[in-house]
Amino acid sequence: MKLVLSCLSFIFLLVKCTIAQTSNAQVSSLVAAENYFAGLAKEKGVKKAFLMVSNDETLIFKPNPVKAVNYYDQKKKDNYELSWTPVLAKISRSGDWGFTTGPYEHRSDENITYGEYVSVWKTNQKGVWKLAVDMEIQHGKPPKESKLIYLDPKSYKFFRQRSEARKQQREDLILTSDNLFSKTLEKYDNLAYNVFLADEARLLFPGYEPVIGKKSITDFLRLQDLVIQTQPTKADRALGSDLAYSYGTASISHKGKLASYNYLRIWEVQDGYKWNVILEIYTPG
Repeated sequence: MKLVLSCLSFIFLLVKCTIAQTSNAQVSSLVAAENYFAGLAKEKGVKKAFLMVSNDETLIFKPNPVKAVNYYDQKKKDNYELSWTPVLAKISRSGDWGFTTGPYEHRSDENITYGEYVSVWKTNQKGVWKLAVDMEIQHGKPPKESKLIYLDPKSYKFFRQRSEARKQQREDLILTSDNLFSKTLEKYDNLAYNVFLADEARLLFPGYEPVIGKKSITDFLRLQDLVIQTQPTKADRALGSDLAYSYGTASISHKGKLASYNYLRIWEVQDGYKWNVILEIYTPG
C-alpha cells in the first residue's frame, strides 16, 4: 500500500512539474536586449545589427512583411544612422515573449526623420532574446521625451503546453479574436474599439505621435475620419498565455482617401480572462 501511495505521489509530482511552472521573467532582460540591439546599430550599422538579433523566422515590414535575413542580405552598406529608445516594454509571465515600443530617429546626409517602432521578441532554445516582428511608422519630431514604462508580470506562474496541437489551438484563439474584431469593425467601428481595446491601449498611425488611452483613440479616429477594415493573417501567443500578437492587412479610408496598410496588434488577457488589444500599429502597404 505504501508503495502504491509513493508511486501515485511521484506521478502527481511529475505531472505537476510538467504542467505548472514558475518563471523568473524580468522585463529588464528584454529592455537590455533592445538596448543591445540599438547599440549594435550604432557601432556596426543597421544591417549587421538586424542580422545579429534575427533568426530565420524574423519578420520586418518594408512595407509588406518580409523575412529580415532575406531583406538585409540584399542590402548594401548602410548610408544612414538609426537610433531608438524603448519607452514601453512588457514581458510575458513565462519569460519567453515580450514587446517594446518607442521613438526612433533616422539620420542621413539629406535629412532627419522621426517615428515610432514596435518590436516583438521571443527567446530561442538557449534563452537568448531574438527579434520576432518589427514594424514602424514615421511622424514629426516629438515635442518632448516620453515617460518610461517597463512592466514585469503580475504573476510568474503559468501552464506550459507541450503538445503542438494545443499550441496551434492557442494561436487559433487569437486569430479568432482578431477575426471577430475585424468583423465588428466592418459594421460597428465605435463598438469594436470600445469592446476590444484595453483602457490603456496605444495606437500608432503614420504621421501622428502615439495616441494613448481608449477614449483618446476613439476621439482620434472620429476627428481624423478614419474608417478601418482589417483582415488578419497570422497570430502568435506566449507560452504564459498572457500576451499575443496578430498581424494582417487593412483597408483604411482617411479623410475620404482609401489606402492599403499592414497592421500589428498586441493582445493581453485581462480581467475576466478576456483578450484585449493593448497596442495597435498601422503602416502603409
